[in-house]
Formats: sequence, structure tokens, C-alpha cells
Amino acid sequence: MKKILYILTLSAALAACTDDLKLTPVDQLVEGYFPLTDADAIAAVNGIYQYNVISTSYGYLTDLTSELEVSGENPSGAGGLLGSIQWQPSNSYFNSVWNSTFLAITTANDVINKLQLTNSVTETLKNRLIGEAKFLRAYYYQYAVQFWGEVPLILNESEGTGASRAPIDEVYKQIVKDFQEAAEVLPPVSEYPSSDRGRATQGAAYAFLSKIHLIWGQTSDTFDAAAQKEHFRLSIDYANKVTGYELEENYADNWVIANKNGKENIFAAQHALTQNSDGSGANHLAHCAFASGFTDAPPHMIISDIKFYNAFDDRDQRKTATYAKTLFNPTTGEDFEFTLPRYRKYIDTSDPDGSASNRNIDRTIIRYAEIFLLRAEAINEYEGRPTAQAYNDINTVRRRAFRHPLNEPSIDDIPAGLDYEGFKKAIQEERVFELTYEQNRWTDLVRWRIYVKTLQNSGVDRSFGKQNVSLKNYRFPIPESQRNINPEGLWQNWGYDGYEEAKTGANPYARFE
Repeated sequence: MKKILYILTLSAALAACTDDLKLTPVDQLVEGYFPLTDADAIAAVNGIYQYNVISTSYGYLTDLTSELEVSGENPSGAGGLLGSIQWQPSNSYFNSVWNSTFLAITTANDVINKLQLTNSVTETLKNRLIGEAKFLRAYYYQYAVQFWGEVPLILNESEGTGASRAPIDEVYKQIVKDFQEAAEVLPPVSEYPSSDRGRATQGAAYAFLSKIHLIWGQTSDTFDAAAQKEHFRLSIDYANKVTGYELEENYADNWVIANKNGKENIFAAQHALTQNSDGSGANHLAHCAFASGFTDAPPHMIISDIKFYNAFDDRDQRKTATYAKTLFNPTTGEDFEFTLPRYRKYIDTSDPDGSASNRNIDRTIIRYAEIFLLRAEAINEYEGRPTAQAYNDINTVRRRAFRHPLNEPSIDDIPAGLDYEGFKKAIQEERVFELTYEQNRWTDLVRWRIYVKTLQNSGVDRSFGKQNVSLKNYRFPIPESQRNINPEGLWQNWGYDGYEEAKTGANPYARFE
């Protein structure tokens, strides 16, 4: 996505993983003169994308908080406390994600409002750019509502000050509306020139609509059975609309720098060496996976137990693409074997020595393989049992993993005859094999309402603190710094210091497990 440029100042010391940002949109335009040209409008929309590059913060909030991963950093630091499930409202990662999320939303609102009023931008381009801005507003809100539940619903640039948290269903309604309106005007991926690959597309909007309807249907407590079922039907319908993508034959090719925005990619955070003043690509997921290099000292993010690596079938190509148990060391000319494997997806194996510094592998957000898993899950929820289509979807993903023809039955297929619960468990397991280290695990466990019991029963060494988990961890706390600004509008989530039962209820998560 060469036309999406960023000016970033990152706190990127190699001693710790962080991606706190100070961001300035490229070609920021003077109030009252915006936009004068097509180039002005493109530059303004590019400024919304920039907030998506805090890849490590997303990884810390969604992977490090799961049973699969632990922190190799200072256990009393912000990352260490996330990994040991001892987070508090003062944790810097909550503040950085909140700030970037709502700065992005505010920027999107400003761009949408101004583009709707201008007559100086080519009409076709203007419609597409408004679609991109709405897509991005919905994209940031889908993180916010899953992380914090009720959040301020801000749709105009003047509404942010003192805003109160809106009901969760209202936020989801707006997310769906924005993605729907984006899908109506965004082109399919095939219509973008190569220089614009990575921008929001119609297929990406449909992909998120499928995922959001599934999540909303699974997590809302306001729906009756019919309304819940309708969300599952819509999830299936939107998954069917995601076209123009293919599975990579080699699973690992999804993270090869030379294959940026490959045929399986639907939407990704774009990272390039030129976008940051220090010459790195700013994706600290790469640094955090390999910060300690060819040693057995723990990097910043590491597998919590070798059993999660061993759970992969040795014939499954995802095993060696997800984890590096052995990695060729070009300095010694020999393979180096790690006691605990590293996360290979964000290690540039063509240059492992430079991988922790040159962090320009894109962060995968949603890719075509996940659409098969989403549709299979939604069918099981809608029908109350798996159908032939649901089996075909999950088995398509598995056949690629085991290098079988995608349309032919395989000995590695999920066996027929499962009931609703059996198939749901199969989907949950397959999402681990397919999506490890792709910022889905915490949100998955939360939407399935099995977060606490999964961590408590994980068998991970107690010294890592996963048993500290409690029901309050179904939501992240509202950042302390934000509540200091707006204590009335931003009441605290249940279980954290400062919460009020009059606003949260006695325990809104007691029914979850």
C-alpha cells in the first residue's frame, strides 16, 4: 500500500516492546481549506490508517492475556502484568490503545464530515474515500466494544468532550451500518492497482460483517432466540460474499515480506521500513518474538508451555510456520534449537539476525482462511448442528494445512457425525492451529464465554500467573487517565478499582461460565 504513508515517532527501544505513538497525518491540511484536490482527500484518509500500526499493543491485549503466551519481560512492567493477568486501569497498554482508537475515530469523523461537504473532489473517488473512512471507523470501534464493552459512540468531530459510554448494542449497530455502507462503495480487491493494495476493500467489509454478526449474536444478552439466529444467518450470508481471495498453498507465505498483501490477505496493518524515522517497519510483534536472537534467553513474547507446540500434528505445515523450534543461524551456519519455540510468523527467516530490528512484516488482521472458519461456526450456531457446508469449510482449512487437494476428502478431515457441541469444540481447536499469534485468542475466549475456565484449566506453570484470572477480566478496565478527564461519562468496568454497582450491576459476567 505504497500510497498510504505515515509520519511516526515511536518509542522503540530494543530493551522493551512498546509502540506508543505520536502521530501526525501526512499532508495535514489547514482548517477551512480542506480538501481542495483529490490528492488532499487521499492524504486525509491515509491519516486514518496510521493508527492501525500499534501492532504490539493489539498483540499484548489479545495474545499475551491468553493461556497460550507469556511475557519474557520484567514481570512488574506493563507487559508482564498483562501476561500474568494482573492488569489495572493504570496499565500503559490500555491507555495507548484507547488513545489511538479514539484518535482514529475522531480523524475518521472529521474526514467523513468534510468529504461529504466538498465539491472539489472527483465524485467517484470521494465516495470511495468516504467508504474507506467509514470502514476504518467501524474497524476501530469493533476493537473498542470487544475490549471495553460500552464505549462513547462518537460520530461527529465535535462530540467527544465529556461523552458517555453508549450501550453495547448501539455500538454494534453503528459498526454494522458503517461496514454496510462501506461495502456499497468500496471496490473489490481486484480493482485496486498494485500501488493501492492494502486499502480497505468491499471484501474486507463483508469479512468484518460476517465476523461482527457472529460475535454480536454470541455475546448480546438483549436478543431473543430469533434475533440471535438472524445474526448467525447474516454472518453466513456475508461470508458467502467474500470473494476474490485464495488460500496460499504454503501457509507460511502469508508472512513473507516479498508476498505482502498476497492472495489470502483480506486486511492487514501495513508496515514498511520507510514509514518510521529509525528505519524500522514499526511492527514490534517481530521484535518481541525474536528480541533475544539465537539464545535461550526469553524474548518479550513467548509460548507459555511446550505442550501447545506439541499439540500440532507433525505433518501439519502450520506447526513449523507458526513456531520456530529450530532456526538456521546464518552467523554460525548451523541450525539453532530453542528450548521453547519462537513465534515464527513475524520472524523474517531470510534474515533472522536483522528480524528484530527490521520490523516490516505486515500484521495480519483477517485473511481468507478465517472466513471458512467463521462460516463453519456460524452455520453450526444457526442450524444447531454442523451441515455438509460447515464440514467442508473447516476441512478446506485443514486440507491446506496437511497439503491435500482442497476439494477432495482427506484422512485428516474432521470426522462426520459431530453434534453441536462436538463441532463447536473442533472449531475452537482449529482456530488455535490456524490463528495462533494473530491477535484473536482473548477475543475468542471472551465471545465463547470460556475465558476464566480456559486459563484456570490450562495447566500452565502457576508461576506465570494465569490462575490470577477472574470474571472481571472479561473486560479491560477503562484507562485511569481517561477517567481522570471524564469520570462521570466513563464509569469503570465491574471489578476494577472505582467501579459502581449502580452502573455495572453486581456481577455482569457471573452467567458467562
